[in-house]
Amino acid sequence: MTDWSLVGRPALLIIHMQNAIIKTPSPLEEMGHGRAAYAEGVVSNIQKLVAAFRERRYPVVYTVAYTPSGVRWPAYGGFWEGSRQIDVNRMGTWDVGVIEELAPVPGERVFYNWPFNVFEGTGLHEYLQQQGAETIVLVGVATGMSVGVAAWAAAERFYNLIVPRDATTDGNGEIHKAVVELILPAVGLVTDTDDVIAHLSSGRLRSPLPSGMRKVVTP
Repeated sequence: MTDWSLVGRPALLIIHMQNAIIKTPSPLEEMGHGRAAYAEGVVSNIQKLVAAFRERRYPVVYTVAYTPSGVRWPAYGGFWEGSRQIDVNRMGTWDVGVIEELAPVPGERVFYNWPFNVFEGTGLHEYLQQQGAETIVLVGVATGMSVGVAAWAAAERFYNLIVPRDATTDGNGEIHKAVVELILPAVGLVTDTDDVIAHLSSGRLRSPLPSGMRKVVTP
């Protein structure tokens, strides 16, 4: 176990581990996020974290990407061009279900966002505040897209941020490596799944700082 202290009440925030992105066959499998999530053990590591958080009655929170009707597509960018050509992630479809391995249990919230920022207009921040969460353990896909955006959004809201590098991934391994090694350490603690669970189990939970004095955890 590495030498850091868990600050405040933690919440596990699971980003876009949904059928259309993770499962095969699916409309978005060519992005490679799902293949990477299984091949690199990300799904099994998130399962371990979910079990550890549930055991300790800490919040487990899910976010799912959906495509709203009447969406306005920006003119430039490969993501937008590809998204225009397929009908995917519509509300009420298989696409937006959390994968069966990580299915939420009663009482666990699922928030739906479009397109990348899971905090924008979703009520996620307000819910985390209601749960008394001071620290976010951030997992899921994709590091170069919604996970990376969520990290910065959490930092802008002054959460203590922890990212287990082996519980998040991207279909592009070079992007994942760059984000995890060069970008995320600026706003959070990058560690691994077993280290997070060890700290959950150690009882070394420090009291949060007073309101307005939250501190971002750094290596």
